[in-house]
Amino acid sequence: MELLDRAAFERCAAEYDAAVAADPDVDPFCTRTDWLLPFHDAFHPERELVCARGGGSFLALDCAAGQLAPLEAMWSFPCPLVGREPVPLLAELLRARVSHRLVYIAGLPPRAARTEALVRALAPTHELAHVSTTVRRVAAFDDLAGFLARRSAKFRAGLRASQRRTRAAGIAFECVSPDSADGARTAYARVLAVEGKSWKSAGDNGVDRGPMRAFYAAMFPRLGARGALRVLFATRDGADVGYLSGGLAGTTFRGLQFSFDESCRALGLGNVLQLEMLARLAREDVRAYDLGSESPYKTRWAENRVATVGLVARPRW
Repeated sequence: MELLDRAAFERCAAEYDAAVAADPDVDPFCTRTDWLLPFHDAFHPERELVCARGGGSFLALDCAAGQLAPLEAMWSFPCPLVGREPVPLLAELLRARVSHRLVYIAGLPPRAARTEALVRALAPTHELAHVSTTVRRVAAFDDLAGFLARRSAKFRAGLRASQRRTRAAGIAFECVSPDSADGARTAYARVLAVEGKSWKSAGDNGVDRGPMRAFYAAMFPRLGARGALRVLFATRDGADVGYLSGGLAGTTFRGLQFSFDESCRALGLGNVLQLEMLARLAREDVRAYDLGSESPYKTRWAENRVATVGLVARPRW
């Protein structure tokens, strides 16, 4: 087992991300370093990274108040166990760090072989408890016509009405796919300008402030550097009035954020941004659109409900 601090984990990011891409049991986007390291640096930079590698597997955890947890445990999308045999690696780590009284492992598919192996490995020495369930909404996506055919007639009619309103208001669309970190930073500056005029920002919930701003400010350049960032802008008279951002991981598109100028609320611009983005993704061999955490509006866009669980293990002694 090789322990990795923040710098060492960054140095092996490409190898780690390749292991994520080959692992069918983890969230393919949020388990990547594109998500993990920006989250750690924005929300918990004071925490010690407790990462390890060995035998083609990786662990990606941090430490706070004697508890080991995933690097991102706010939404609990990523799984900290990655690769061919991460459970023995975790067992070795826990033997080496006996001072840690609790370990939280999230992002586990409920009935996957890895989850069963984790329970078998820890049950003799630890008390296990289910403490979280994370639900994502994911749409299967083959082409735009097939996607729309699986939506209700009422939903499709609403989309057509929103498209008519946006056209009448003079809205145009521009898709930006930066191929560099600098290009991604330029796109993020445009995102922030739109966000500042949105209801989210007015309600102090925007991505233009606090740790969320720092999170995306670090994520966008990483995505841009590997050509994986997609940002769709809605413009009117040459000015940005809306955006939808997301990133690619293999054949999955992960939606990140969308917002619009409050003056455009009556147009239904959010739905049109989603539809316009899907039309462009249809040309990129995308097979799944992950909209993230479950919410009422996402159920209309994504038919698949993907759940993962989180377990806490406490030593019996």
